Amino acid sequence: MSTNGLGSEMVHRDQLHLLSLEEKISLLSGISFTSTAGVKRLGIPSLKVSDSINGVRGSQSHLDDTGTACFPSSTCLASTWNTSLMREFGEEVAFQAKAKSVQVVLGPNINLHRDPRAGRNFEAFSEDPLLTGHLAAAIINGIQSQGVGACVKHFVANESETVRRRYNVDESGNNRTMREVYLRAFQYLLRQANPVAIMTAYNALDGHFCSQTPLVNNLLRKDWKYDGCIMSDWYGTKSTTEALNAGLDLEMPGPSVFRGAKLLDAINRNEISEETVDVAVRNVLTMIDRTRDSHSDKEEESVICDRTSAMALRTASEGIVLLKNDQNTLPLKMANKPKIALIGSAAIKPSTTGGGSACAKPQYVHTPLQHFRDACETPEQVSFAYGVNPHHVIPLMPIEMMQARNGLPGVNVDYYLDASDTPVHSEQSEQPIVVMLGRLKPNLTQKGFYYVIETNVTVKASGLHKLAVQATGEFTLSVDGVEILSKPAPVMTVEDFLFEPKKLESVVEFEMEAQRSYRVTLRTHSRDIEPAHGEISPHSAKLCFEEERNDRLAIAEAVTIAARSDVSVIVAGRTYEHESEGFDLQTLKLPESQVRMIKAVTSVSEKTILVLHCGNPIDVSEFVEDVDAVVAAHFPGQEGAQAICDIVTGKTNPSGRLATTWPLRLDEASVPSFGNFPAKDVGNGPTIRYREGLQMGYRSPKTKSSARWPFGHGLSYSSFEYDNLEVISHESIKTSMSDHSPLTTVTIAVDVKNISDVAGYEVIQVYSNPPADCVIWRPHSELISFTKVWLEPKEKRRIGLSVSQRDVSGYWDSLDGCWRSLNGTYKFTIGTCATSLRINDMGTWNGL
Repeated sequence: MSTNGLGSEMVHRDQLHLLSLEEKISLLSGISFTSTAGVKRLGIPSLKVSDSINGVRGSQSHLDDTGTACFPSSTCLASTWNTSLMREFGEEVAFQAKAKSVQVVLGPNINLHRDPRAGRNFEAFSEDPLLTGHLAAAIINGIQSQGVGACVKHFVANESETVRRRYNVDESGNNRTMREVYLRAFQYLLRQANPVAIMTAYNALDGHFCSQTPLVNNLLRKDWKYDGCIMSDWYGTKSTTEALNAGLDLEMPGPSVFRGAKLLDAINRNEISEETVDVAVRNVLTMIDRTRDSHSDKEEESVICDRTSAMALRTASEGIVLLKNDQNTLPLKMANKPKIALIGSAAIKPSTTGGGSACAKPQYVHTPLQHFRDACETPEQVSFAYGVNPHHVIPLMPIEMMQARNGLPGVNVDYYLDASDTPVHSEQSEQPIVVMLGRLKPNLTQKGFYYVIETNVTVKASGLHKLAVQATGEFTLSVDGVEILSKPAPVMTVEDFLFEPKKLESVVEFEMEAQRSYRVTLRTHSRDIEPAHGEISPHSAKLCFEEERNDRLAIAEAVTIAARSDVSVIVAGRTYEHESEGFDLQTLKLPESQVRMIKAVTSVSEKTILVLHCGNPIDVSEFVEDVDAVVAAHFPGQEGAQAICDIVTGKTNPSGRLATTWPLRLDEASVPSFGNFPAKDVGNGPTIRYREGLQMGYRSPKTKSSARWPFGHGLSYSSFEYDNLEVISHESIKTSMSDHSPLTTVTIAVDVKNISDVAGYEVIQVYSNPPADCVIWRPHSELISFTKVWLEPKEKRRIGLSVSQRDVSGYWDSLDGCWRSLNGTYKFTIGTCATSLRINDMGTWNGL
């Protein structure tokens, strides 16, 4: 495992013997939400850690307003199928991390897409462990080549967000599934990369929380020889003694909940040895040493540069997938000066990112409307209709509607102690929001206070508008001194506050007249409930607003412009409000209002192109036959609008391929995990059983007939053909692991030709089929290698791909607790070409 550009001189690790016991203990937990501890006496620095590869935020949370370079979601990155691009992308992530004075980037997330409802799938890569592992390793190597560390997450089986801190994945009778699918992603990654840290998951596996699972010492350390730092997810540490003895080096965040004085007491009671402490401290110090070249105390900045923008554009362009293109509707024939109807709110409010810790506010926003008009000979060729409202949650009241007491745009916020009408602190803000997360405003006490947001509001149009409040405590909303909405403190968790604001939302409709000023006052009380496990107690209130919008009239406007245009481009799908850390989806369907709009537009449009923003697949069954082309745009980051326009207008040839199956619909026939997702209470707490076993995603025998668009699917404006597929060489590579046999590889070669007049990328995907006389169940088809190549018109190249015979023939023997090869003749396929290889007994192994 390579260290790449990280520091190799272990300056601070060699200081272990100079540390007092108290100093050692201090290094095993964070000191703040984003910082580890240091030891000033010995010059051992604190490290700053930050989410994520999709946008490095620095010390800001996803709730804060500071911008960063917003790259495409990981589903988009995975759809590039381009490891060399991912290496370059990782280097750019490191550049952004250094601008934020970050030493360790918390990512990538390599949990798998077990179910298309999982809320955090957009932040992970794929349903396939090989594709996931190879792409993530390339990103990590890129990040770490620049002296910044990467922390891969979440180890292991965190494939659902519902009650994620409490559920147990019960796989005690099915070790093959864990080993051959979910742990395999980590295995592939660690063959090629050595991240400075691995983050454990919140959930339990076989009765052990992942922060104290035996897999850390037995698998990561012993079998795989991983020598980096093991850190908890935030507030994911569950114990003092058991977690440290199980190999959890670093508790995050700080201040400590389970270490500090509790750890010192456990040592004094001989529950934990100082030798165990030394091992953990050594791993933390090694992480500090390896990231030494990126240590910095400079102020955070958001750096906008041409190189960053180019990388954001390239990754979006290569990851966007053309799913359907009937009668070559795309690319548009721009020379014919088509009249384009651009429809959908995302055409002016782009959906750039998913929600939660991977949510990144872009440094800048370009809109599809702007780019489509720029792409036309005259801007008048493009007409626009906003369409139906996409919001899952009522948005913040916009600044242009609000006026503070001094006449400037914004709100006034006053803070009071209970039983007092004299503010102890006051401030003015451009946003109608108060957030106190771990730190109260000056002069407030932890219990017993309230705060008042007040502003004068003027609406543009008369109507029955929606006023909404998201509050963690009891609140009262008044207009011109009259109470219009009040609620007691909600039943909520910290995760609800961070990731699922819908649970905190209260809405009232209120008739308002245009150009009249209304005094709006929101009074919110502090929350007295203590959070669990030492978590930060949130105090927050948000004042939100949504103008009355009649869906029938909005759809009629879209239909009108579609009827008088040559082509309609509908931009629809989900936002960070729909797909996020902290909760799972309930359906794969679009909101009913979007479905009605799409069907109405297609009924009058000469040609219809549907652009979909999403991380998870969308059930398109109600309208897919009515549209001429479908583009999966993912959450494409701050350059996504340009990338979408370039593909639709033909400036860019689409080359993305799906990294996850899009099922026909959400049912048992189409989704193997359908009946076993999310966790269910089976009498001893929330439990998930991966009953589909190895038959997850495209591995299921049902997938061939139940997929709308299969794994690996994606169309191009070029056409390619394959020929002369063969196995041409064998090579034995001795790994660094103490295995029973070397890692034997073969090279599979194939001729690939671009038979069209358009230059473009082709993604070459190699699949293996098990022997016909296979005595154990194996997937009928399994990805074993891939590469991406650029071919000019009529160009032909012979491409070689390396394949590990262990990856092809290996299966996990649960009885003997080892990997074992399944002998026989394996078939390799690329497109319609096929060849075969006889694999004989390769012994057993337990390493990487």
